[in-house]
Amino acid sequence: MKLHLGCGRKYIPGFVHVDLLDYDHIDHRMSVDDLSLFSNNSVELIYASHVLEHFGRHETTGVLGEWYRVLQVAGVLRVAVPRFRGGCQQVLQNQKHH
Repeated sequence: MKLHLGCGRKYIPGFVHVDLLDYDHIDHRMSVDDLSLFSNNSVELIYASHVLEHFGRHETTGVLGEWYRVLQVAGVLRVAVPRFRGGCQQVLQNQKHH
């Protein structure tokens, strides 16, 4: 199974679409931080474009943990977020000071 999390208006053939919005192509209207509908290790690919940044910095670990839970051992997580490089640099800077 392939999940398109936070899909909004975008439809990708072959994916299960998950979003809180109400579009005809959305298969499951639910928040992407609770994938309890899906079993552990049941997803081969997760695509999440511009959805992770809608969670606070203290929430992202839990969100990513939930996505990891449903991914198969060799599963793929494709995430797109704005200013990814800057965010990573900030995390590394903070780690140096602790």
